[in-house]
Amino acid sequence: MARFSFNLDWGKQPLSLTRDNEGNWFTEMFRAGATSKEYTNYQQKLNAVLLNPACTKVFKLNCDLFSLGKINQYQNDELKEINFLYSIKKQPNFYQSWTQFFWDYMFWKMLGQAILYRTNNTMNESTQLYWLNPANFDFSNGKSKFSRMLFSKQSFDEQQRQTLTYTFEDGSTSNIRISDLTFFFDTTNGIGGNWYLGNSVLDSLYKVIGNSEQALNAKAVNLEFSQQFIASQKNDSLSEIPLGQEDKESIETVLRSGKKVHAVKKPIDIKRFVDDIARLKLDESFYNDYFMIGTMYGIPRDVLEANLRGSTYENQEKATARHVEYSLKPSGQDLTDKFEVLFGLEDIRMEWSHLMFSQVFEKEKQEVIKLKLENEQLARELGIKIETL
Repeated sequence: MARFSFNLDWGKQPLSLTRDNEGNWFTEMFRAGATSKEYTNYQQKLNAVLLNPACTKVFKLNCDLFSLGKINQYQNDELKEINFLYSIKKQPNFYQSWTQFFWDYMFWKMLGQAILYRTNNTMNESTQLYWLNPANFDFSNGKSKFSRMLFSKQSFDEQQRQTLTYTFEDGSTSNIRISDLTFFFDTTNGIGGNWYLGNSVLDSLYKVIGNSEQALNAKAVNLEFSQQFIASQKNDSLSEIPLGQEDKESIETVLRSGKKVHAVKKPIDIKRFVDDIARLKLDESFYNDYFMIGTMYGIPRDVLEANLRGSTYENQEKATARHVEYSLKPSGQDLTDKFEVLFGLEDIRMEWSHLMFSQVFEKEKQEVIKLKLENEQLARELGIKIETL
């Protein structure tokens, strides 16, 4: 076993030391994020989302909204064909519709990264497109190579010919070429030490999700104890003999009987183990966690509130439209930009203009145009010269 000593100028020892299959040593000198309280792999992130109701509700809200979008094609900045992908291919794969395909894209991306597998580079009925679970990939082989910067196309093409081992749910494996995969990231792939692994907002929510689970556990325990009671006889004097075992069993038997009227020698005090569960404010804790998670993903509070309580607000549609414009549309553009490159498509855009809440912006736009025309008409009547910029 070789010994390693690192005498660096700043005197920092490496955080980890690993060796790949080719005998190359790889050191991790820096790490962005926590070292003791963090998700160490994508399976932990997936479990955190699927097993936590607050997190699941946020993910479902965002994915449902994103999946309502349609990819249209434009030519010379004019709409050429609505729902373009559906017109050339009814389904992305044998098992899903385009709506479910878009839903999965947003889900995996929110988790940290979405990995697209395609059977060829032509968009037609025979092409199969699948989103793969990032937790099932093995990046350990060639880990050091995936962290390096490449400066020539030859080196990049050589890396693209490498394969990653993917494990299916039944335990079987397949070696997939990197060139057949396309990666989409929630935040960035430039700070994790691997160009093919992305970071997620979910990483910063580790404690929030953990606290939410603790609140749910606490509520379950308190509900259990709220069904249990303490019964005791009142003693009027300190000189009285304490309650004996026979007296205890007698009281318990009387209380659990079906009689509505009980005759006892002395008054009995009955109290719950948990007297007022509402004072613990455990449900309020769930709501706070829900809003915290939602705002971390850029979802406006009005949208979160309406989705949670089923209420409607005057600015709900406007908040939803802004959320789509500023949060979901960039993810849609990321998807269409990659599709244009992969399949040689021209000017395709993901849009939600066919939905009712999108009409809010159109109404405001028309109101601005109307006001402008009225001002121009008034200026002409007053003899004011209008200059066009």
